Amino acid sequence: MNTIPPVMTGPATPTPDLLAAPVAAYLGRFKGLSRQHTESDLRIFTTWCTTHDLDPLTVHRSDLELCVRLMQEIRRFKPSTVSRRTSVITGFYRTCLIDDVLQHSPADYLRRPQFQPSPRPLA
Repeated sequence: MNTIPPVMTGPATPTPDLLAAPVAAYLGRFKGLSRQHTESDLRIFTTWCTTHDLDPLTVHRSDLELCVRLMQEIRRFKPSTVSRRTSVITGFYRTCLIDDVLQHSPADYLRRPQFQPSPRPLA
């Protein structure tokens, strides 16, 4: 079986109060279905962090790379799904920088999968 061992770099359990404000600030940028989908993707990421004993506010780029590789190689998500979820993670950390929650973003230089969007039919 092909498994990737977890990289544990941050303190284990995040304080819900510390995480709630940055999550709310990031989700406040969206409305409607975009907000629901973004909230779902962010919840999946924070659940992954909890499962791997990582605090989302103290992870390193290597932890995020591991998350991306897990989606690609173990879960076998389509590149478009991995790219969307990676964009949500990157946007979350960008908001944390803007709001001075973090000094630097662990998502800087995070590699996203390349994919060709399917062409849309002309009306």
